[in-house]
Amino acid sequence: MVLRFYAEDKGVFCQTGKGIFTVRQRLYELEGRLDRHTFVRISHSEIISLRKITALDLSLTGTIRVTLEGGAVSYVSRRYVRKIKEALGL
Repeated sequence: MVLRFYAEDKGVFCQTGKGIFTVRQRLYELEGRLDRHTFVRISHSEIISLRKITALDLSLTGTIRVTLEGGAVSYVSRRYVRKIKEALGL
């Protein structure tokens, strides 16, 4: 199952429990095609699966630290904090 999609070095990648794979679509294209109840954009360069979140750390000022299954850590940029809170019902 997909943990996250992210952009890095002019490429888009999909991280799963079995590895990291290259994706041909851009993040904005993926965002439009993915189920908005399962995936949420957390920054300009990352979309995560809400079902794979194992921990949230709200103690950082202005951002949220998200831990995904397998220990992957991501940060919600200030611009997307409201969006993820709405998605999680916070």
